[in-house]
Amino acid sequence: MCHFRYGMSDGVSLEMVKWKQALEQLGHEVLIVAGEDPTGKAQILPELSLHYAEGIRRNAFSKLSAYTPQALAERVKKEADLIAERFGSLLRKEGVELLILENLWSLPINLPAALGTLQAVERLDLPAIAHHHDFWWERDIYQPTCPEVAEILRDYFPPRYGRARHVVINSLAQRELRRRRGIEATVVPNVIDFDEPWETSGSNASLREELGFSLEDIVFLQATRIVTRKGIEIALDLVHHFQHEVLPRLRIPGKGKRALLFLPNLIEDRLYYEKLTLRAEKLGVKTVFVPERFRAERAEKNGKTYSFWDAYAVADFVTYPSLVEGWGNQFLEAVKAKLPLAVFEYPVFKADIAPCGFRYVSLGDRFTRDADGLALVPEEVIHRAAQETGKILADADLRGQIVEHNFSLGRANFSLARLQRDLDKILEEAVA
Repeated sequence: MCHFRYGMSDGVSLEMVKWKQALEQLGHEVLIVAGEDPTGKAQILPELSLHYAEGIRRNAFSKLSAYTPQALAERVKKEADLIAERFGSLLRKEGVELLILENLWSLPINLPAALGTLQAVERLDLPAIAHHHDFWWERDIYQPTCPEVAEILRDYFPPRYGRARHVVINSLAQRELRRRRGIEATVVPNVIDFDEPWETSGSNASLREELGFSLEDIVFLQATRIVTRKGIEIALDLVHHFQHEVLPRLRIPGKGKRALLFLPNLIEDRLYYEKLTLRAEKLGVKTVFVPERFRAERAEKNGKTYSFWDAYAVADFVTYPSLVEGWGNQFLEAVKAKLPLAVFEYPVFKADIAPCGFRYVSLGDRFTRDADGLALVPEEVIHRAAQETGKILADADLRGQIVEHNFSLGRANFSLARLQRDLDKILEEAVA
C-alpha cells in the first residue's frame, strides 16, 4: 500500500490502517510504503512525500514563475524517471505481487510520484488497485497554469492502466470518473471497526484534566483537520448559540454552564486557523487546539501523546460541519463512539450516508460566505440546531436512543466485515 504519508491523522492515512487490517485478516502480507511516517511502520521513499515536489506543484497550479511550460514538463518527466527506478527496485526487492495506490493517481500533489509509480508498475506488469479518495477536479487549488500541466492531468489522473482496478469512496465520484475519463470504478465506502470499543480507560482517564477541561464542561469535539472545506466556523456558531441561547435555561445532569470547542487534529491552513481564532474571540467561544497531543496511535516518546480516538472519550457532542467531503470518516467515528452529532449535509452525505436513516442534528445544506470568506448558514438553521442539541444533551433517554440507533445502522452498513467482503472480491478481479 502506497501513499504520500502514513501514521498521521488525515483521513487517507487512517483509512489505510483499516484496509491493512482487513487485508491481513484475509491472509495477506501487507507492506506500507510512504513519503513520511512518524510511527516508523512504513518503508520510507522520500520522493513520495507531499513536500518533495513543492516547487513543481507551485509552478503547476499556483504561478508558473521558475520554469517555461516545456521546462516544467521536462522536470516532471526527469523526476518521474528517478522515482520509477527507486520504486521499481523496492517492489522487486520485496516481492510485491499487487500494489494499492492511495490518492497518488487522483490528486496531483506530487506530479513526479504519480508518473513514476505508474512507470514502475507498467514495467513490472503488476496488478494495481487505484484507491481514489479525492480527485483533482474536486479542488479549486488544482487549476493548471499551462497546457502542459493540463495534458498531464488529462493523461495520468487517473491513468488508463490496463491492469488497474479503480476504487472510489462514493457514488458521486463514481459517476464523475465515468463521465470525465470513461473509467469504471467500484464504490467501497470508508468503514470503521464497530467490534473494537472506544471507551474511557486507564490510558485516557486523565485526559480531560490534562487538557484543562472540568468534569462539568460540555465538550463539543471538532475532530477534522483545520482546513477551509471543513466549515469549522459553522461549529463555532453552533456552540455560540448553544452557550448563550440554550444553556442558560437548561439543566444537564452533571454539567455546568460552560461549553467549549475541542480541536485535536492537524492545523494545515494557518490563515484559516487565524480566521477561526478571531471568529471564536468575537463570539466568545472557548476553543482548545491541541494537535501536538494526538497521533494515530498512543506513544510515550518525547512526552505522552494520545491516540486520535482518545479525543472521543472526553467529548459530549460531535460537530461535523464539513462543506465538502469525499466520504465521512468523522461521522462514522462519532457513531462508533456513541456520541450525538450535528452535521452539515454536504453532497456525498446526502447521496450515500443520510439515506441509511441515521439520526443527527441538521445544520442544513446551504451556506453563503462572509467578507472573510468564512461560511455562514442561515440564522434560523443555527438557532434550531442549537435548540435540538440542548434537548439531546439534557435528555439521557433520548440521547441513548439516538446513539444506539446510529450504532446499529453503522455496524450494519459500514463495518470492517463489509470492507473485507468488498476487498476479497476486488482482489480476485485484480489478479484475474
